[in-house]
Amino acid sequence: MVRRVPGDRLTARDLAGAALVLAFAAALRFHCLGCEALWLDEGFSWWDAKQSLADLWRVVPQCDPHPPLYAFLLKGWIALFGESVVAVRSLNAVVGVVTTGVVMLAAREIGPRTALAAGLLFAAAPFQVEFAHEARPYALLALAAALLAFGMLRILRTEEGGRRPARTGWIAVVVGGALALWSNNVAALLLAAIAIAAAAMFVFDRGARPLLRPAFVAAAAVALLWAPYIPTLAEQAGGVAADFWIPPPSWWRLANELRFAIGFWTFPPLGPLLALWTLGLVALWWRGDRREAAVLAAVPVLTIALNIAVSLALRPVFIARTLIGIAPAFYVALGAAVATLERRWLRGLALAALVGAQLSVVQNLYVDHPRKEPWNDIARAAAAAAGPDGIVLVASNQEALPLGHALAMAGLTVPVRGVPADFPAIGLAARYPSGKCTPSIEGQDLSAVRDAVRGRPAVVFITRRNNVYDPHRDVEIMLAWLGYRQTDFVPFQPGYLEMRTFVPAAAGR
Repeated sequence: MVRRVPGDRLTARDLAGAALVLAFAAALRFHCLGCEALWLDEGFSWWDAKQSLADLWRVVPQCDPHPPLYAFLLKGWIALFGESVVAVRSLNAVVGVVTTGVVMLAAREIGPRTALAAGLLFAAAPFQVEFAHEARPYALLALAAALLAFGMLRILRTEEGGRRPARTGWIAVVVGGALALWSNNVAALLLAAIAIAAAAMFVFDRGARPLLRPAFVAAAAVALLWAPYIPTLAEQAGGVAADFWIPPPSWWRLANELRFAIGFWTFPPLGPLLALWTLGLVALWWRGDRREAAVLAAVPVLTIALNIAVSLALRPVFIARTLIGIAPAFYVALGAAVATLERRWLRGLALAALVGAQLSVVQNLYVDHPRKEPWNDIARAAAAAAGPDGIVLVASNQEALPLGHALAMAGLTVPVRGVPADFPAIGLAARYPSGKCTPSIEGQDLSAVRDAVRGRPAVVFITRRNNVYDPHRDVEIMLAWLGYRQTDFVPFQPGYLEMRTFVPAAAGR
């Protein structure tokens, strides 16, 4: 028999409430979607999506340390909607709205009050809104985690003999697990956390043991769907283990990353938010939903613990964006805490306070000042400085990706050359082994760059302050050797980007 919860049957009021929550989520995610240019990481996504299907499998994983599923989906998306900033980002805006709906479905396995509260809180979650505005695979990972949460809670709601609801749950677990692994490599730790929680449940809870066999089948199905990518993952992991940019974890970094992943971007609210989450878990446990409480606690806690363990034992991977998968389970428990308030006005007041606090952070995504790298401004300035016969050099060569998109969207044509070679420069000595397409400049043969520059009336050089790819300023030395002198310097923020203009030393004399 299926164990029912109060309000299990959907009513017109439930549907209207869900529609309003989804509309709210959509408004937050689509508003100001194109206010700023694609930044460097999004430039990778745009370039990834423009590659052939064969190169999505062979080349892209060498240049962008993520599985190619998001690039494949984005490729189809821009084929339908174009390559504008709004078009490129809108895929994740849609994914974010769908994820909000799945979070509500997961929370409804606990109760309709929890569904409404969890949906509203997830819809306004600052980190979720931010990554719905960004063309990277993290929003897809959040959707996968929401499917996993829904699947697990649906399965736990189903006692022996309730096949139809259980089948829906197992399908969600398999789809969510495979989607997570094909969205982000660190998602393997999320799946490992779920596996540990399930193993503990089977050991200590005899009533859950009938689920053991279908759990093995589901795990095997996820592994089978993921298997084609495992050899590529092993190669990527080797690059990350050799050298990566994320600093080691510490207690301060734990709080710092959590204030973004689940919080309000500042430290003070993090403690009360975690206390409220704990209250939700305790309330579920107290009313008898102990398995649900255990799962909702285990997913965030064990995922964080495994991230820290891997970061200490192998190579640091602990960063807020890879923790985005803990959010659905976290917000379901947070919604359960609000739902424990019996008086409607008190629930409304608590929700209004929490959502209001979230919106005070989300509004920073829309204010009129740059949060992302100002590639639109850089593209216009570079095209004007280079003139009709000049050239733009970029170091590192990956800067050509967001610059190229900004130039294309502005309809500007100017030659752009990567140093020491155009992206992707596979085969040259890479600065970071995890990104084989962006080589270091130090010690490289720059003869091809010299030939491209020679005789140009203007050379625009775009780089970053303290550029680790060109620590000895070899590009500027090369330009001086060719007889060029610097005439202009323009810094851009954020991103510590710099644009220098060079002309032949004899010009103007």
